[in-house]
Amino acid sequence: MPTLWAQTAEYGSISVGDDLPILVKFEFRPPVRDGAEAPKEEPVNTEKLTAFVKELLLKAFPPDNVNNENTSIETEILTEFLPGDTVSVCGQVVGKSDEGGKRTVECRVTVESQDGETVAKARAVVSF
Repeated sequence: MPTLWAQTAEYGSISVGDDLPILVKFEFRPPVRDGAEAPKEEPVNTEKLTAFVKELLLKAFPPDNVNNENTSIETEILTEFLPGDTVSVCGQVVGKSDEGGKRTVECRVTVESQDGETVAKARAVVSF
């Protein structure tokens, strides 16, 4: 069950081990007529994957923190997947820092196929 939700998280109330919300992503694939060839889909790239992770972060943290220029997202695609594939994006708080007057929360994010295979992962550092 997600611990962080509804963009209400404040730095003091966040703990290592808190779960981020779960985000389910897919893009609609129009039906293909009999005998017609399905349109070619390009695999999800790192830019689109970063957008998925950012959308997840926006469900858990205030937009000003997620959109802060000091917030960073690093992604890695492990297995190609298509925009029309159903994937779940979820994560957990794995670190919290208040060094040098900069407060940050580090999150580990995983992207899983509907079969439970991890297809991508990300590391996000949200600046407070």
